Amino acid sequence: MKVAFLSALLSLVGISSASAREFTDSQGRKIEAELVSHAGTTVVINRGGNEFPVDVGMFSLNDQNYIRDWIEKNPDAVKFNFNYYVDLEKLKISQQDAGGGAIDDKLKTIPYSYEMIVYNKDVAPAADVEIRYEIYIEDFVDVRGNRFTRMATGGEVRARNQTIAGKLEPLTIPAGGRHDFERTVNTEFYIDRDGGRTDEAATDKMIGVRIRVYKNGKVVGEYVNGENDKKMADIKWQDTPASEGPGPSD
Repeated sequence: MKVAFLSALLSLVGISSASAREFTDSQGRKIEAELVSHAGTTVVINRGGNEFPVDVGMFSLNDQNYIRDWIEKNPDAVKFNFNYYVDLEKLKISQQDAGGGAIDDKLKTIPYSYEMIVYNKDVAPAADVEIRYEIYIEDFVDVRGNRFTRMATGGEVRARNQTIAGKLEPLTIPAGGRHDFERTVNTEFYIDRDGGRTDEAATDKMIGVRIRVYKNGKVVGEYVNGENDKKMADIKWQDTPASEGPGPSD
């Protein structure tokens, strides 16, 4: 199949660019093309105005050495084209009651699961890339209006953002392939009481998730998905150390 593919390339006729080079394949046949980008053991060449992925091993040993030298001199000539999919699902609610009666503290834990997919839409594999993500949650505390109207007066409204981060081990996403992974996080709703009097209450709200793809420590792809787009727009990448969570699923 590789021989047939290279033969098809040899049949293409196009105007050579100034940076085009004559390459020789492993069977001694010659082709004039321009190196465009690289990803792992694959290079993308331009011939006749069309781009094609070619395994480095299909070239002669002399050209393989030339290509490796070109890759070292052009570390940023990495071409990626990613698409993304994100789905947030509210899971079954579990409730835990602290010791005591109805006037004591109440805590309800509400788990959510983010399903995330990174698609490689390029013609070459995305080799040795690292996927990182950050999930943002708003911890909103209110002792005044809304559902907390009967709570203590004179309180304040305050909120803080919580970041839950994770990263996957370096991996390769084949050309036209995808990588699926997920993360489950817990949100909480609680009421804090002292002797039957409500002092404060809080409810966590999902803000959104940001996904980044890294290659050699550089960002080569990013995607933002907001449950609250207005708040999400104000949050930048936090560079928070990854926390443990469910591993990637294939």
